Amino acid sequence: MKNIMVVDDEIYICNIILEALGDFRDFNVRKFSDPVAALDHLDKHSIDLVLTDLVMGDHSGVEILEKALANHPDCIVILMTGYPTVKTAISVLKKGGYDYLVKPFKLEDLTATIKRGLDHQEVRRENVALRSQAELRKISEAMARGVGFNTVLEMINKTLLQQLPATAASILLYDKKQHSHRLKCIGGEYDDPSIEEFLNGRVSHEPVQRSREDVYCDSFDIIKNNIPCRRTIISNPLISKRVLLGHLNIVYDHPFKQITPGQMHLISLLASQAASAMESSRLIYNLKRSYLQTIGALANAIEARDNYTAGHTDRVFYLAEILAEKLGWDKRRINQLKTGCRLHDIGKIGIPDGILNKPGRLDDDERVIMQQHPIRGAAILGQVPFLKPIIPYILCHHERFDGTGYPNGLKGKEIPIEGRLLAVVDTFDAITSNRPYRQGKSHEFALKELREHAGTQFDPELVKLFQKAYEEGLINRAIKKGDEAVKMAVSPVTV
Repeated sequence: MKNIMVVDDEIYICNIILEALGDFRDFNVRKFSDPVAALDHLDKHSIDLVLTDLVMGDHSGVEILEKALANHPDCIVILMTGYPTVKTAISVLKKGGYDYLVKPFKLEDLTATIKRGLDHQEVRRENVALRSQAELRKISEAMARGVGFNTVLEMINKTLLQQLPATAASILLYDKKQHSHRLKCIGGEYDDPSIEEFLNGRVSHEPVQRSREDVYCDSFDIIKNNIPCRRTIISNPLISKRVLLGHLNIVYDHPFKQITPGQMHLISLLASQAASAMESSRLIYNLKRSYLQTIGALANAIEARDNYTAGHTDRVFYLAEILAEKLGWDKRRINQLKTGCRLHDIGKIGIPDGILNKPGRLDDDERVIMQQHPIRGAAILGQVPFLKPIIPYILCHHERFDGTGYPNGLKGKEIPIEGRLLAVVDTFDAITSNRPYRQGKSHEFALKELREHAGTQFDPELVKLFQKAYEEGLINRAIKKGDEAVKMAVSPVTV
C-alpha cells in the first residue's frame, strides 16, 4: 500500500484528485487543504508520494517539499501550479522535486506522472537493496581473502549503520567461562546511557536472559530531539555449529516505522557472516596454538639437551621486551618477539649432542656445523605463514653489525631490527650464564663487552638503549622475571 497525500488550498482540486485516484486499490490517499495540517502529518506518518500546490496563501509547496524529503528521503514529490516559470521549475527540481505539473492538467497526465514517480521510487529502493547485497559480497570476499577478523567485524558493523540504516550497532563476543560478553566493535549514536549499556553488553534484557539463542526484538516510543520517535532494539545471536559465539546488537530509530522484514533479513545475513568470521578466527587460533605448542615442545627438547640453554630463552625474552618497549613496539609485535625469543635456537635440534654440550671450545669443523642452526631453524619455521614475522629472530641473531657475522654476512641496518635487538640481549645472557667450559660473568662485565663491541658486533644505538635500561634498574628486573619464569616452567608462546 502506497501512502499518498494531496495538498492544495483549493478543496475542490483535492476532491477531484482524490476521486481520480480512487480506482487504485493500492493507494491510501489523504487530502489537505490546510498546509499547516499537511506539515504536521508529514512529521507523524510515513509517506511515499506527495502531490502539492506550489502557492497556497502564506505557505508554499516548497515548504511541503523540504519537509517531505527531510522526513522521508525516498519520497516522491510532485508540484502543481497555475503560474509556471522556467526559473520556478528549475528551483523546484534542484530542491529534489520529482516533477512539475501545470494547471489545468489532464487526469490521465496526473495518474501517469504518479505511476512514473512510484516506479522511479521502486527502482531507487531496489538500488538500496542491491547496495546492501554489494556490501555483503564485499564482506564475503574479504573473508575469502583472509582479511583480519577485526576488520571483517568492523565492515559488518559499518554495513549495519549505512545500509539498514541503524542508529547504533555493536558486536559482542561471548565468554563461555565468564558467562559474559566482551565488546568487539561499536558505532553510531548512543547518547542514552541505557542504550550504551545494551550495546556494550553490560545489561541484557530479560528475554535475552531467558533464551540467549533467540533473536530478541522490542519496539517502543521515545522522544528524540523533542520529536516522537519509534525505537527498535535487536539482539541477534551469533551461532556457529550450535555454539553461541556472541551477539549483534542494534538500535534502530525511525519517526514512523518499525524495522521491516527486509531489514531483519539483512541483519540475519550479517549475523551469519559475523558468526562465520568468529568461527574461522577460533579455528585459526586453535590451529596456531596447536602448532606453537608443538614447536614449543621442540624448543623444550633443545633446552633439555643443552645444559647451557636451560632457561636461556625465557631470560632473553624478558630482556628483549625491555628494549622493545623502549622502541615503542605495540602488543602484537611484542607477542611476535616473545615467540621469536622462544624459538630463536630451534635450529639446534639438528646439532649433535657431542657438539651442543662439548665441554670446551669448538674446533673449526664443529663451528661450521653449529653455525648452520639459524638456517636450519628458519627452514623449520619458514613454511608456516603466520610464523614468517619471527623468521628474522631465528635467521639473523648471529649477524654482526660490521658484516662479519653468519649466516649471510649482513651489515649495519641491512640486518633486520629483530636480529640486531636479539643479538644484544642474547649475548648479554650468554656472557652472564654458566657455560660447559666456564662460569658466567658479572652484569658489569657483560655491559663492558657490549660497549666495546658496539659498532662492530652490535648496533650501537641498541647498546646505548640497553645501557640506559640497566641504569634504570629495568634489566635486573627482567632477569628476575626470567628466573621466576624458569622456576614456574612458563613456556606458552603466541603470535
